[in-house]
Amino acid sequence: MYADERREHIYSYIKSHKRATVRQLSDYLSVTEATVRSDLRRLESENKLTRTHGGAKVTENISSKLNFSYRLTQKHTEKYKISKHALKKIKPQQCIMIDASSTTYELAKLLADTTMELTIITNGLENAVLLKENPHLTVLVVGGFVSEDSNAITGNIDSQILEMYHIDYFFLSANGLTLQNGLTDFSLPEVQLKKQMVQESENVIALIDSSKFDVSSTLSFAKATEINEVITDQLPDHKWTQDMPFTLTVADN
Repeated sequence: MYADERREHIYSYIKSHKRATVRQLSDYLSVTEATVRSDLRRLESENKLTRTHGGAKVTENISSKLNFSYRLTQKHTEKYKISKHALKKIKPQQCIMIDASSTTYELAKLLADTTMELTIITNGLENAVLLKENPHLTVLVVGGFVSEDSNAITGNIDSQILEMYHIDYFFLSANGLTLQNGLTDFSLPEVQLKKQMVQESENVIALIDSSKFDVSSTLSFAKATEINEVITDQLPDHKWTQDMPFTLTVADN
């Protein structure tokens, strides 16, 4: 097991049980207590948990920030601006894919009112509920399990199903983006699914507000070289405008 996968298992265990001791985690993962302590320090540095005497716990404040309903309220103006610009790329009769992020939910709200004939593939539960009301849209849901406190349906994609479709655009977001690690997030099941979705898409378009640049979470699901375009609300640090493997677009007002 890779270190990032091990840390994700530790985080998932603690989130599920509210707290855990170093010994419990050591037995659970069959690793040394020293390894667990190192992982807990790393997870605490990422603000994912709080270490306690002999173990760690997930604070309510941190849990709430990962909640989909909470994330919908954050950076709403920026997310709407980015999604409105992304909508301009879509043409009638195309097949597009959107993930379960709070940013692409803004795009789903815009698509709910479109008169374009489109096929939309998504792993977003709320996206599917919203989009199914539009008679112009054919909606396909992928994944298998509904995540707690999340809009995401996670599981393995049947690659044969996606091979039947030519996916023009995959619109997605992430917790962070760096040139070194690409697009990163917290949830292992969701990251695994997104990796598959990236591989099956003709064009990968990341909808990233400016606060997410130079932020790296535990798990990477798309290298910078796998991204075709990043749409954001304002230009990040000047280093992002030099020698990038993707197009960087600032959404207009």
